[in-house]
This record gives sequence, C-alpha cells and structure tokens, in this order.
Amino acid sequence: MIVDPVGLFLVFLKASALSLGGLSSLPLLRADLVATHIATDQQLVQAIAIGRVSTGPNGLYIVSLGYLVGGFAGAALATVAAAVPPLVIIPIARVSRHLLLTPPVAGLVRGVALATAGLLAASSLQIQIAAGATAWWQIALAAAAVVLSYRGTIHPAFVIVGGAAAGILLGR
Repeated sequence: MIVDPVGLFLVFLKASALSLGGLSSLPLLRADLVATHIATDQQLVQAIAIGRVSTGPNGLYIVSLGYLVGGFAGAALATVAAAVPPLVIIPIARVSRHLLLTPPVAGLVRGVALATAGLLAASSLQIQIAAGATAWWQIALAAAAVVLSYRGTIHPAFVIVGGAAAGILLGR
C-alpha cells in the first residue's frame, strides 16, 4: 500500500503533539493508522517492541512504526514529527513559565495523564483481543508486572527480564 507522506506526517505530528511522551501516543496512532488499514495491530506491536529494546525514549517507537508503514521515508517523517512539538513548546514554556506553575495547570496535566492512562489501557486491551486467545499465565504475568511496577520497589528492568524469562518458560 502506498502511503501519502503528508498525511502520514500529520498523523505522527498529531500523535506527538497531543501525547505526554512514552506510549501515550498509542491510542491516537492506533485510531489513525490501524482503523484506516494503513498499519496493522501486529505492526504496532512490532514497533513498540523495537522501541522498548532500543536505546532512547520510549516514545521513539513511532520511528519504527513509520518505517514499517512507509519505509525510510516514513521513519524520517516520524522522526521530524516527534521532534517538532518539543521544539515549539520550549519557547512557549519559557515565556509562560509563571502560568505553568499554577494549580489549575498542574491539575490539567494530571487530568490529561490519567485520561491518557485510561486510553492506553483500552488500546492495549484492543490489541490483545485482536491478537487472539490469551493464556492464563499471560494475564497473571501482566497483573504481576502492574503490581510490581506500581509499588516501585523493583526496578522496571527486573520486571522486564522476569517477564521475558516467564514468557520463554511458559510460552511453549
């Protein structure tokens, strides 16, 4: 499928501009790319996996997704789209620093973060349903990872390594 470069750039730009970093752009990208059949859930999962094992910020999985749907040009478009919002917000934040420290803005940021977490959970569930049947041990492993990550007593790298080991042992 040939992808419109301008449209692809605008999708990545919108996802980058309206996300708080990390995987928070996932619901927007899934709605814009998977629903329109530009990408598949499998490509989305592959891009996330590549982004998680690569160095750098978690939000750069969109570069891998850009490559999967548009080749090198798609990756370049995703890279530029990911860089533009922070470069635009820096001067704005400098000028309006006094407003950013007020309680209403802090509340706005917390509200957006919670809404994003809910959308991320819903998107993850939709991807899992699209992937097919889930074994009991996968659900237990996900629940354990949530509990261990939430408490913050165990470094996330150990949770990832433990999940990988459990997946190798139980995923036969």
